[in-house]
Amino acid sequence: MKKPLFGVSICAHNESDYIVYCLKSIYDFAHVIAVSVNTGIPWGGVPEPLDNTLELVQSFPDPQNKLRIITGEWANEMEQRVKTAEMVKPEANYLMTVDADEIYCKNDLARLRRLVTFLPFVGQFRIRMRTYWKIRPFYVIDPPEPYRRYLISRLRQSTRLIGFSKTNERFCYVIPRSIAVCHHFSYARTNERILQKIRNTSHRDELIEGWFENVWLKWDTDHNLQNLHPTHPAEFKRAIPVKIDSLPEVMRDHPYAHPE
Repeated sequence: MKKPLFGVSICAHNESDYIVYCLKSIYDFAHVIAVSVNTGIPWGGVPEPLDNTLELVQSFPDPQNKLRIITGEWANEMEQRVKTAEMVKPEANYLMTVDADEIYCKNDLARLRRLVTFLPFVGQFRIRMRTYWKIRPFYVIDPPEPYRRYLISRLRQSTRLIGFSKTNERFCYVIPRSIAVCHHFSYARTNERILQKIRNTSHRDELIEGWFENVWLKWDTDHNLQNLHPTHPAEFKRAIPVKIDSLPEVMRDHPYAHPE
């Protein structure tokens, strides 16, 4: 049985809130980690000052020489994702596409490694999400959103991306929640960061008009507010408080996890 060597691909732009925690959570699991930092205008969005994402990645401890770092200006998300994925091909036989605001539990990754090892005929693995909302402290979307995104693909010379994380590899398997989930902190941000997100997301043309004022800000004074998702409201039914011990280990000391 061939040992899976996981090449993790991370695309980043102004991700200083979570990039270090993301790297901490997957460092031991990965064989190689490619990080591309966009230093230009974010994917055709609007210009904005750069934060210290690049400095945080460059200074991240790398005793096993796993990190491969590049910078650039990419016109769209797909260009950056393709470039980053190509960086791990020479050193890995599985591609794991991770966003800079996604964190994983240590035990989940151990179970995930075993699952992939015993399913060598599967070309792609999809994962369910645990999506976080607001900060200081975190809340979580309940029930979990239905989205199951492509996470891992078998990696061969013929493998190519045909979506942001989907490849042309055949046979797809959905990872059971009992094995692993993706802890997604995309909506666990300050008001300023959320404004940046909706200005620059590739889905900005799908946003519900007035979502920032009528949902995002309004929720702060009405935690019973429902249908919270900015493009498909019903997918975020409501948000409930998070218990610290349910967070991934690396996130339990994050300043956003605790009341101000």
